Amino acid sequence: MGGKNPLLTPKCVIPFCYLFSAIFLVLAITLFVSISKVDEITQRYDKDCTTKCNITIEPTKDMLAPVYFYYQLTNYHQNHRKYIKSRSDKQLRGETLSYADSSVCDPIRSYDDKESTKEVYEPCGLVAWSKFNDTFSIMEESTQKSVGFTEKGIAWESDLDEKFKNPDPLPDPDSPTTIQSNYQDEHFIVWMRVAPLPTFRKLYAILKTGKLEKNKKYTIQIENNYPVHQFEGTKSISFSTSTWIGGKNSAIGWCYLVIGLLLLALSISFTLKHLLWGRELGNSKYLSWNKN
Repeated sequence: MGGKNPLLTPKCVIPFCYLFSAIFLVLAITLFVSISKVDEITQRYDKDCTTKCNITIEPTKDMLAPVYFYYQLTNYHQNHRKYIKSRSDKQLRGETLSYADSSVCDPIRSYDDKESTKEVYEPCGLVAWSKFNDTFSIMEESTQKSVGFTEKGIAWESDLDEKFKNPDPLPDPDSPTTIQSNYQDEHFIVWMRVAPLPTFRKLYAILKTGKLEKNKKYTIQIENNYPVHQFEGTKSISFSTSTWIGGKNSAIGWCYLVIGLLLLALSISFTLKHLLWGRELGNSKYLSWNKN
């Protein structure tokens, strides 16, 4: 160091490279160890399921609460710009939306585009119009009793408290202009939070107490309503436990591992370069800011 100006010499830079490499590698190992403790069961159902069907799962180990139950879609591009923009946040907050202001919902804007009868959909937009409508019931196969999954608490609290409010009066569920009569339905709110990737899963229910027992069979009764064959998609169900890092998602762990290995490789190459082909450093006392 010289005065107030730092001098980045190999002796002070290379140790920091090793330090940051070690930090990223330790984080990566920690994440992978945590992810390995997540138990998950995933099964596709769209291929063999007609209108109604049953699927049986059998955990190979106890899955302790909380256990999260998801539905998963593939090849579904919720992140398309036209799809994301086709909604009215004003309307979803319970405010009245006039036809003139409903252009944000194109192409799912109104029930009738005739000038005299332009009734805006409630709610309007592609995201609401394409809401997922398969239903699931989970029970023990031997007793046919419900396991205890709850569909409450699956949506973000901020969405429930601030972004989704029911209009007054509530939309008539039998009206042809009504897409969703209850804007605070948590399954609807979960669907409206669009996914960034074409393969995604969304939370459907949570087992908050108890467990799914090892070698015990559970039946999932499915009403298969949502079409996916038009866009060559698939539908699956998934049961998953979680750890402090969340579910079984190794993407962050792989990112940290790659960064850590790159830094380690650079650190070793800098060390060899400095030891084998290093050049003599100038004397810092001759720098202008070190002169009296």
